[in-house]
Amino acid sequence: MSEEKESTLTLEGVLSWLKVTDSWAVGSYQNKFPRLVYAILGILLLLVLI
Repeated sequence: MSEEKESTLTLEGVLSWLKVTDSWAVGSYQNKFPRLVYAILGILLLLVLI
């Protein structure tokens, strides 16, 4: 398998992982956002804190 095809498969895997919506609840709040939203919020928080 070529290196380019390997990196494409890895990128597709990461993107599909980020699109998953985890099933969890805190009190009456039920999660409705995919992991990508939380990843972006975490990166923005790090940029603000730095």
